[in-house]
Amino acid sequence: MKPIRSLRAHAPAALLAATMAGASIAAIALPHARAATPESKSKTTTTATPAPQSRMLAHVDHRLAALKAKLRITASEQDAWHGFAQVSRDNATSIATLYQSRAAHLATMNAVQNMESFAAIQAKQADNMNKLTAAFQTLYGKLDAAQQKTVDSMFRTYAEHHMAHHRKLRAKG
Repeated sequence: MKPIRSLRAHAPAALLAATMAGASIAAIALPHARAATPESKSKTTTTATPAPQSRMLAHVDHRLAALKAKLRITASEQDAWHGFAQVSRDNATSIATLYQSRAAHLATMNAVQNMESFAAIQAKQADNMNKLTAAFQTLYGKLDAAQQKTVDSMFRTYAEHHMAHHRKLRAKG
């Protein structure tokens, strides 16, 4: 197992990737997993509680703050940053809503409904990524050369790490 220092080295890239996805799956998975547990099935709730959404948004805000600090966003970049951050929050909220709905109905879905639900999530993720890419492109255009180099490196490092992880999985399978 690699030392924690290695994880810290990859944290900014992972943070950016999670932010770029619009939400942390961990922040969404917790309420999703709770909704699918046998104990939760016995409770008759028709709507999701706001607490998981609040926790998820707090998590996204924490990641955004870390990314903002890593990129050293300046006053002249604030408007573009705020646009990117708002799209990130909006995306996180919209995808969390779909995951929560899926979790609430999973026990009663047939196979076709299950696939349709998953397809709706994937379509929303693609739509969210297009929105986030446009907002990020605006921000990226405002960054100076050093900031762009930092964020380029973060993306590259994350992609390389992600690809290596998948190569290991394929080798095992």
